[in-house]
Amino acid sequence: MPLLTVVLAPGSVLADAVRALGLTDDEVDSDYGLIELDPDTGRFALRVQARVAARLAADPAVTVFADPPIGPAEPDRPGESK
Repeated sequence: MPLLTVVLAPGSVLADAVRALGLTDDEVDSDYGLIELDPDTGRFALRVQARVAARLAADPAVTVFADPPIGPAEPDRPGESK
């Protein structure tokens, strides 16, 4: 799921972000939630489905970031050069 930042009213909660962005509860990662990044400017982060991020990318109040999964590296394979 892509990660995006959005400017909302300070003190907003996830339901406020869903409503302000015109999303459904299924389109956001409710386990990740709404993370307050800068209380003074009302900048928050949340994770959304890829199709939602593509739709919101044109909104000047939204910035979309990649959020790749983090996991262990694959072991080196014999015969491959580095």
